[in-house]
Amino acid sequence: MTVWGLEEFLGPFPHETTCQVIEWVKEEVKCQSGNKSEAGKRSLLNTLHYLFESQNRGLAQATLGSVETLSFSGMTLTPIDCAVLSHAIGLCGTIKHLDLEKCHIQCEGIQRLGPGLHNCQELRHGDNDLGDSGVKLVSASLRNPECKIQTLELFNVGLTVSGAKDLASALSKNRSLTVLYLSDNTLGDSGVKLVSAALRNPECKIQKLELFGVGLTDSGAEDLVSTLSTDPSLTELSLESNLLTDRSAPALGRLILTLPSLQWIGLGRNRFSETGRKELRSLQEPRPGLTVNI
Repeated sequence: MTVWGLEEFLGPFPHETTCQVIEWVKEEVKCQSGNKSEAGKRSLLNTLHYLFESQNRGLAQATLGSVETLSFSGMTLTPIDCAVLSHAIGLCGTIKHLDLEKCHIQCEGIQRLGPGLHNCQELRHGDNDLGDSGVKLVSASLRNPECKIQTLELFNVGLTVSGAKDLASALSKNRSLTVLYLSDNTLGDSGVKLVSAALRNPECKIQKLELFGVGLTDSGAEDLVSTLSTDPSLTELSLESNLLTDRSAPALGRLILTLPSLQWIGLGRNRFSETGRKELRSLQEPRPGLTVNI
């Protein structure tokens, strides 16, 4: 119960007492937001619930005004919890990093979070069962003209080629995103082609793209190279744990040699022969500053 709620039973509080209570809550939030333990995260979430129930904008803004990071990774968050988080993000306007990895969030939870997501600079939603419908809701945040999202983590969220189409459409219009994690999703060649094609629209400025374990084959690698070969922004590309063989080595070699911005490419845990690995690794020599991790 808030100070204002208690006044109904105890009468008006002195202004000094009200200020002391607000300062105490602010200090609690500050300590809890830096506490990575399960108990600390639960305590912080409970405090956010209290602020939500108070429906006092001034109190919430005063309490959360200096908080830049909210991390609830590993906790189970209900749709109600997600609504409370969205309320907090929308009110304080200072949350830059929102870490919700492994929180058992599904489409309904993302729907509750949706209104405030575009205000964050870093969203970590990996290892949640979002599915294509949930990713579509996240994509809506990328379309917001006031979107501030720079890093988006969507690894192992149940994204398929169907959802990739909507995500790619949003990416092609987004100006803020520079880091995108899509690993461990069932994209296949078609999904990867859709996502990579979005990087060719002038608005898109992605510098780091992670496609670890997405079912990419030699055929898809040809399309990927064709799409990315003129990308002026891409500096890091992760293609580990896919289905690539020596057949894709020439195409990947062209990408390595012709994309001047590329500084790191991950190709490990594919199906290259030892000869193929040596050939790809040797391409580092004419490209000082480039690392081929294979």
